[in-house]
Amino acid sequence: MALPLRLEPVQVWLRVAAGAPGPEWEAALRDVAARGARAGLQIVGIPSPDDPLLAAAATSILFDVRELADAPAAALDDVVFRLKRAVALARGRGLEVEILAAPPLAAALEGRGLAGFGVTVHAIEQVPIARSLRDLLLDRTHDLWELPRDAVAAHALVADLMRLWPWLPPLVPYGSMTCGTIRIPAYADFAATQIVGVSDACPRGARVVPEQPGASVERLDVDGVSLFRVSLTSQDRFAETVGVSGAASLTADEIVARHQSQAARQAAEISTIISSGSLTLTFEAPGFVAPLTITSRTIIYAGNGRTDLQQQAIRVNGAAFEAGGGVPRLPIIEPERAAAPPLAITLNELYRYRLQGRDTIDGRPCYVIAFEPRDRRAPLYAGRAWIAADAFAMVRVSAVQTGLRGPITASEQTDEFRDDGHGRWLLARSDVRQTYEGASVRTPIHRLLILDGHDVNAPDFETRRAAAYASNDVMLRDTPDGFRYLTKEGRGKAEAERETPAAGSAADGPRAVAGRATRVRTLAFGVIVDPNISRPLPFAGLSYVDFDLLGTGTQFNGFFGGAFGQLAFSVPSIAGSRWQLAGRAFGIAASYNDRAFDQGREQYAQNILQRPAQAAVWALRPLTPRVSLRLEYDWDYTRFGRSESTDALFVVPANQVAHGARVGVDMQRGGWQVSLWGSAAHRVGWRRWGYATPGLVSTPAVETRSFASFQRYGASALRSLAINPRLVTRIEMAWMAGRDLDRFSRYSFGSFDNRLHGYPSALIRYDRGAVLRSALAWSAAKAVRLDAFADTAQVRDPGFGRRFHNFTGLGAALEVPAPFGTLLSAEWGFGLQGLDPDGHRGTHVFRIAGYKVF
Repeated sequence: MALPLRLEPVQVWLRVAAGAPGPEWEAALRDVAARGARAGLQIVGIPSPDDPLLAAAATSILFDVRELADAPAAALDDVVFRLKRAVALARGRGLEVEILAAPPLAAALEGRGLAGFGVTVHAIEQVPIARSLRDLLLDRTHDLWELPRDAVAAHALVADLMRLWPWLPPLVPYGSMTCGTIRIPAYADFAATQIVGVSDACPRGARVVPEQPGASVERLDVDGVSLFRVSLTSQDRFAETVGVSGAASLTADEIVARHQSQAARQAAEISTIISSGSLTLTFEAPGFVAPLTITSRTIIYAGNGRTDLQQQAIRVNGAAFEAGGGVPRLPIIEPERAAAPPLAITLNELYRYRLQGRDTIDGRPCYVIAFEPRDRRAPLYAGRAWIAADAFAMVRVSAVQTGLRGPITASEQTDEFRDDGHGRWLLARSDVRQTYEGASVRTPIHRLLILDGHDVNAPDFETRRAAAYASNDVMLRDTPDGFRYLTKEGRGKAEAERETPAAGSAADGPRAVAGRATRVRTLAFGVIVDPNISRPLPFAGLSYVDFDLLGTGTQFNGFFGGAFGQLAFSVPSIAGSRWQLAGRAFGIAASYNDRAFDQGREQYAQNILQRPAQAAVWALRPLTPRVSLRLEYDWDYTRFGRSESTDALFVVPANQVAHGARVGVDMQRGGWQVSLWGSAAHRVGWRRWGYATPGLVSTPAVETRSFASFQRYGASALRSLAINPRLVTRIEMAWMAGRDLDRFSRYSFGSFDNRLHGYPSALIRYDRGAVLRSALAWSAAKAVRLDAFADTAQVRDPGFGRRFHNFTGLGAALEVPAPFGTLLSAEWGFGLQGLDPDGHRGTHVFRIAGYKVF
């Protein structure tokens, strides 16, 4: 190499093309470093993330992208994206980074967030070639110079520079010196308390006078350039001082860029990782009063371009669930994939960042960065991230997803990360709360993932993953379209080619990427014992759920159980928009005993029978990531008839046909689901009912008026929480009121809807009031789940007087597995203030049910 043997501590960059093989530059880089220089690389072009140049043993990198100056404007986003990615990787490895670009491109880069990485961008069309020391020391118009192409000239120039180097301080301007009439600019080295002047015009032997009176001047002449050094004694220290009163404040873009560098460095360190922990999923399901809970031991294999999840010991409400290596009849419910996560390097600037202040997480100071999409209609995230102030690692991120289309109308996620002791911040806890709008069900979903172990770069990674493939455990793969099941030995409808384990691994067979479980069939049977239903209500039938009806994306849910039936549908996205369309219908073959009360005493002569049916259709649209609008049409039909005790003079109401319009707003925050709603309804052909001759029989005054039209409105709040994989809670609060309500348009508690544990259907009819429901589900053993319920209502039922009355109900349920994969449930409720048909206080309601999924 045509350079002096001693180069300490000069910065030297070796020019090399991006993607150049190691033999072309590794030896030269080691040689420069061995001579004491700060050895760097001038990379021409933009290297890919796996380019060995980015992992070279260099102190700095100069990215030379001048050749991209003529790139079309359409390609600028791609240039910036690839350059940011390379810069983040280099900065993440602790390298100093500078960029060399033509002025137009340099201006564009400055405005695209590269400044946040702490890099210098040199706007230069052509780097000049240094011919002599005069160029290097006296031409201040250039920061970068190329060595002469001639090896002898380059060696001589660097040798002369090394002779001067001990005299050269950091070139901080500090006054001047004089050589006769010649003014010599001076530079100060505050640490060494010396001043140096540089000139090529002061004749040899001429007297040089510094600004410091009486100070002596040393002179060094090399190749036509003279250096003049003034060393100061303790009495002649600088009159001015330089101090730092505090650390410079970082901007949001600078914090984000430093985090991106840290994330790039960590990603480069981790080739494979095996994470293990537990996953708990809770949601509401028709037929289950307490939240349905699915738990599993989860192992995540991430590496070699694939991320797979292995789920062991799956339990549904405590009962073991086996899939035998195939696709389980458990649908995968997840929102539309976001275009890009926050704080990541992306092709476009998708997010806005704002420094919201500082906070402390587990004793670690953090910057709090607020982020939001530039286009809130896009499927992205809005929220906050906590970035460690020392390591710039992600400590916590909490966000809601924007622009959702599909059955998930709201999604809120909080992820927490922990240092593994090696400077790597890995996911420790992920808490996801969502709102699901499906066929016949609107439910909160709580997904809690707790990871208690990470094995980074395990030498037996592929062997362990192959063993997971060969097991009978449920396997999923993270794909661009979302999670997909992996079926064993090609079972199921494969949507992609089979993935076989790596050569030499201990695999017993392949796994294939299969479709989602889009159809679920359930055999349901049981009996409901309700004092107000004419007889015990047995049911046995088939439930069919299709999450992709006829390949249209429409969801369908139907159940027919002999005594009653229901169906529902949901179109998650109308013509690709954010509007949804859904509907439901319900009917029952048995009749309710509609009991009348006056001041709490049952009026047997006014009791009648009723058999209801309902249908509704509604449109729903998310307004914000947390708020949705609901517009609904309701159709209610109730067939009325005489009971055995109905007075012959009592006029039974005409069969009720009511049309209603309902408007609601649904909100989600912090796991709470809140709804506000109001409706107006009109009963077609409605006429007076009751006693035709007023005063013939004592009739409650409140029942002497009946309105064909009425209004109802209310609010509710619901929250389910998985405390741990074995303990789940649920709490619901509701308030309801209305205008022009009569006996048959008031609210009522029932066995199918608006339940109050222990109270028979249509026993309590109220026009306003509040209800509190709570449930606690405990998986007491591997195959047993116990549920406990406590409900209370403070409502005004005119049949019990004009004052508000309290009605409290308690309940319990037992869920156990039965042969052939059946789940049995026995539920009991006791209404403390309920009145049975014989007038005794205290009512019991029983429900026994069995479910078999196939």
